[in-house]
Amino acid sequence: GRPLNVGGWISGGITLPGRNVATTAPIAFVNPSDEMLLNQAWAYLERDADTGGCGLDFGYRVDYVFGADGPDTQAFGDRGWDFGWNTNANYGSAIPQLYGEVAYNNLSVKIGHFFTIIGYEVVPVTGNFFYSHAYTMNYGEPFTHTGALGEYALNDNVTLYSGYTMGWDSGFENFLDAHTFLGGVSISLSDVSSIAYMTNWGQFGDGTAKGLAAGNAGNIYMHSIVYQRSLSDKLDYVFQTDYGTNTGANGPGNEWYGANNYLFYTLNDCWKLGARYEIFRDQAGAGQGGRVGNGVEEYTAGTLGVNYTPNKNLTIRPETRWDWVDRNSGAFGGNNSLFTFGVDAIFTF
Repeated sequence: GRPLNVGGWISGGITLPGRNVATTAPIAFVNPSDEMLLNQAWAYLERDADTGGCGLDFGYRVDYVFGADGPDTQAFGDRGWDFGWNTNANYGSAIPQLYGEVAYNNLSVKIGHFFTIIGYEVVPVTGNFFYSHAYTMNYGEPFTHTGALGEYALNDNVTLYSGYTMGWDSGFENFLDAHTFLGGVSISLSDVSSIAYMTNWGQFGDGTAKGLAAGNAGNIYMHSIVYQRSLSDKLDYVFQTDYGTNTGANGPGNEWYGANNYLFYTLNDCWKLGARYEIFRDQAGAGQGGRVGNGVEEYTAGTLGVNYTPNKNLTIRPETRWDWVDRNSGAFGGNNSLFTFGVDAIFTF
């Protein structure tokens, strides 16, 4: 049999705001400001289910994370599973993935607790160019699901996804009685471009259970479309657009949507440059349990960053970021805009 894959990483950094604010909120994953953070001490154990396109195989995966990002990836959607595994106000643990997998020919099915297929940015730091995250990823999309998800390679260019999940960021108990469809399609358009449409819709559950916000109730529909294209050997472009609506909770106008643009330029094996520009609208505070909104119609953010990778086990990611809102809301510590500088380091093993 194939050997187990065992590995992980340690990442930490600091975010320095351009003015004296205690927190960089609503910018996510990098709070509090002016303080060195251990973001992710991560370990995983994995055996791939790989049939080579023919036959039957089994696999599994478990991920554990401790750090400032731990509470952000717990099952806070229904406050089950690993919710509340916190050591203090800033640090905690989570098991964001724990699933088994069965594969037969070109079909594989995950059963358990796993990362979402929606969106472009991800929770593990090794999957992102930037230290900070887009609003879309944090406020408009799920991080994890519990349920079952099938993946079927229709041909060399088209992969289909379909499954059942218990809402967003939920544990195994399904306290909120959520029932949603998770699925979509990814298509290789050419040697240099691809597009993916992923959606999650259905009953979001009963938000009154466990005293959760009404944003955890109702009937939800959301999708994410991600288009990727290599413009040259060194230049890559990504466009993402999300749309979501939750009817039956928080009254009318309960929708959110956004558009993200990414441009990456590879200088050489050690240096890579990146830019991100995002517009995110969530006036009703609908996304992710109402954690953003507050009457602000539009959040805009521009980020410039560098990835320096002196060897295969170390990446250093400095970035500058400018966030602003469209009206006098005082969203950033009483101000309508915030400039931040952030840098972190990732050591993989």
